[in-house]
Amino acid sequence: MPLKRIAKISTIFLNTNRGPTFVLVLPRKMIQYKISCPNPASQFLQIELYFPCQAQEKIQLQLPAWRAGRYQIANYSQNLRGFTASNPKGESLPFTKTSKDCWEITAPENTNVLITYSYWAGKMDAGSAWVDDQQVYVNLVNCCFELLGRTTEAITVQLNLDNYPQRVLTLKQQEPSTWIAENYQILADASLLAAKNLHRETYRVGSSQFHAWFHGEIHFDSTSFINQLQAFTTRMIADFGSFPEPEYQFIFQLLPYPHYHGVEHRRGTVITFGPASSLAEEEAQEELLGISCHELYHAWNVCRIRPKEFLPYDFSKETYSQAGLILEGVTTYFGDLYVLKSGLYNLPTYLRHLEKIFQREAAHHGWKNTSIEESSIDLWLDGYVAGIPDRKVNIYSRGALLCLCLDVLLLQEGSSLAQVMKDMWENFGLPFKGYELQDFEKRIADRFAQPEKIREFFDAFVRGRADLFPVLEDCLRELGILIGTNETENTVFNILGIQVNAQQVIQKIHPESIAYMYLMANDRLLRLDLKADSLHWEVEVARQGRKLNLSFAKEEGNFYPLLILKEGSITALRENWLH
Repeated sequence: MPLKRIAKISTIFLNTNRGPTFVLVLPRKMIQYKISCPNPASQFLQIELYFPCQAQEKIQLQLPAWRAGRYQIANYSQNLRGFTASNPKGESLPFTKTSKDCWEITAPENTNVLITYSYWAGKMDAGSAWVDDQQVYVNLVNCCFELLGRTTEAITVQLNLDNYPQRVLTLKQQEPSTWIAENYQILADASLLAAKNLHRETYRVGSSQFHAWFHGEIHFDSTSFINQLQAFTTRMIADFGSFPEPEYQFIFQLLPYPHYHGVEHRRGTVITFGPASSLAEEEAQEELLGISCHELYHAWNVCRIRPKEFLPYDFSKETYSQAGLILEGVTTYFGDLYVLKSGLYNLPTYLRHLEKIFQREAAHHGWKNTSIEESSIDLWLDGYVAGIPDRKVNIYSRGALLCLCLDVLLLQEGSSLAQVMKDMWENFGLPFKGYELQDFEKRIADRFAQPEKIREFFDAFVRGRADLFPVLEDCLRELGILIGTNETENTVFNILGIQVNAQQVIQKIHPESIAYMYLMANDRLLRLDLKADSLHWEVEVARQGRKLNLSFAKEEGNFYPLLILKEGSITALRENWLH
């Protein structure tokens, strides 16, 4: 019987749980990874990949160039070295590198192929890999090859990490050191943390079991924190009607230095947060709750409710989507709202966090130049860096404010955005079929007596570049929330229309201020005075090694106001919003 056929039968047997004898022969019958770390100080993982192939079968090994949740080319192959290929006799097999991250092998006979290589795990964030004397932490999409044409075959992962006895891997465990992924897409969505010390808490909601793993110093009551996780988990599941997975893992990297990052996975999330000591304070705990809620919402939205262009993920190249509003806008909006709805935030606390989103949007004018639909495509270009001034919108913050407006408009029609997302879950997430942006728009419009209102909204604010803030003010007023400004923050820099850092270097200039005609980003202010007539500024700056003396008219402005969201009178719509 051909070896490939044996591998397929093995997969079927595995899925039917035929028993431990079968598991013992898995390494010879299917794709298998072995991960070890003989020298943690080097920060290199040693990885072995075994797979059976037939005579003259051409195997293409594609290493991902990006990962789910970060729509940006990462070129993980830059961290790989020492690629070799051999047969069971230890004889080298010839291979060809066909692109920056694809290798090709043709086996001369029916055989098992062994691929070996080292992978550098020296980047600590929620989507990368890190090795030291205390832990081995890896997002497998960084370092595991896809065998093109064989992506539906099951894959085992064996950990040879005896010095790190406490382990979590977001796959199905088969033996103490062996886990299995049903296919490559599941493998690429998995995270591994093996450590000398881990703290775990658990809770259950309905038929799903949730685990929270903490690596690092814990400066808060972990039991209380778990109760809070359970509160918003319960509320989300109640609104969606079901949870996508029987088991889910929160993996928290509590770091000794400032950090804030989270990445979603189908069966868990990785969250990096620091400094860990700050979590002794309530405000930092609020931030940790917020990002945890955001990432859990992704278990439905993105991990299962997914644009059709992401089914399946093609990790070899850019995959463009216009759906940034849904991918991150919806999630950012509900990430904070569910903390409020579950009673963990009161309204003033929620508004304090919402203010940050408002402030971020008020300080940028990218919406005049690029729509959120266009900015979704441009994630692959510069979506995760500042970029040139006011070129694009932030799909997280802009998307969240758009969703707030949509939610209020839906509430006025007797519906809600949560009901729309439940509809998306039932029609696209549960059957795991991709949606298009117009599917989301239609499900909103269908809830309106005048559906054209939603088409006009999307034309203006999703496909278009209209000013959202007047609509936002109206929507907040419907919820009994008012937008104000802190006049004490109207500093001379704000009046001028500039933002500076601690070294007095100009970071940003408001495009409608007179300073925009004279000053430049990265100018360092040396002197700033009013002339004797009090009608003109005298400014001295250092610019590219030169000193310049400038003079321009004074204007009365409030270009970068500090926005404040204030709780006003309770409205019926607010009661429905919080229900």
